[in-house]
Amino acid sequence: MAMREIYASDELRITEDLQDIEPVTFWEQKQKEILTSVVDYNLDTLDSLIKKSTIDLKPKYQRRFRWDDARKSKLIESFFMNVPVPPVFLNEDAYGKYSVIDGKQRLTAVTDFLNDRFIIKGLKVFTELNGKKFSEIPEELQAVITTRPTMRAVIILRQSDPQIKFEVFERLNTGGIKLNAQEIRNSTLTGSLNDLILELSEDKRFHKLLGIKVKSTSPIYKEMKDAELVLRFFAFSDDWHEFRGGIVSTMDKYMSTNRHMSPEKITSLREKFLETIEKVDLIMGDEAFRRWNPETGKWRASVLAALYDIQMITFSYFDRQFLLERKTVIMEELKKLFSDDEFQKSINAAIPSYFIGRIEKFIEKIKGI
Repeated sequence: MAMREIYASDELRITEDLQDIEPVTFWEQKQKEILTSVVDYNLDTLDSLIKKSTIDLKPKYQRRFRWDDARKSKLIESFFMNVPVPPVFLNEDAYGKYSVIDGKQRLTAVTDFLNDRFIIKGLKVFTELNGKKFSEIPEELQAVITTRPTMRAVIILRQSDPQIKFEVFERLNTGGIKLNAQEIRNSTLTGSLNDLILELSEDKRFHKLLGIKVKSTSPIYKEMKDAELVLRFFAFSDDWHEFRGGIVSTMDKYMSTNRHMSPEKITSLREKFLETIEKVDLIMGDEAFRRWNPETGKWRASVLAALYDIQMITFSYFDRQFLLERKTVIMEELKKLFSDDEFQKSINAAIPSYFIGRIEKFIEKIKGI
């Protein structure tokens, strides 16, 4: 089972108890908490604001970029055709400084196009532009696309309630490409723990083990599965033997409870994760988190979350030198486990007893070497 399959999950929802609030009163309160301004920018101005970092396309609560060149091209064609484009939503972080709440994909497509970072493809109306960069289209069309079309920006002013931007983010992203569980955690549970998760999810050694070579084309990276795996290790590494309930709900609870973690604890978690990743790399290398196929005598390509749990949690308990001296035997013992029907069953299910059992089995194997 590939990682995409193992992560089928319900979403975290942050809601308010509105039972005792009269609807009109609630509406009036919310109007006082959010102040907005509306501005229509032409594309040249938007590109300039992004280049000067007046508009931040990468706030920590934003999802990672997902659009491919075909979808970006379709947006550009909409501008040429004067087709209305949905507004973007910006948060005013400071006077004259904004971050994107909704519309990152559209704004990135605009600035990528105007700076020759992709080639137009798949256009149905302006077919003569297919295969061209911005600098390669006629100058008249360059002038048209930079000055004539506008994109409306709804700016949530800094006087608004600090939590409003996250409320807006969650509601705006219920359509289009739906947010997954980690993207929702990233947007609603900001704090020192989330900052650490994002930092470690970009670790080069970690990306190597996950097989992330080009971030822009990796589903694991674009869907924040690397960040979710970092959280997964933190949520289970100390209390895995007491696991009850669901994996997703356990991660939700851990992140919610520890979102504003102390600097000392952050330092400790960072060291633990990086040390464990180093051990996994030294012992497993390119076979880390992959399934061994006894029939073909080969490792499969897909990363499996269950094997990530087993290797990360187990190796975190053992000394680096101890593991290195037993590297060959550890690999052979792990391969043998894939001929064990119970072990195979345990890595294909998220049942608590299986979760605990598969880790116990691997720990006992290493202890017995």
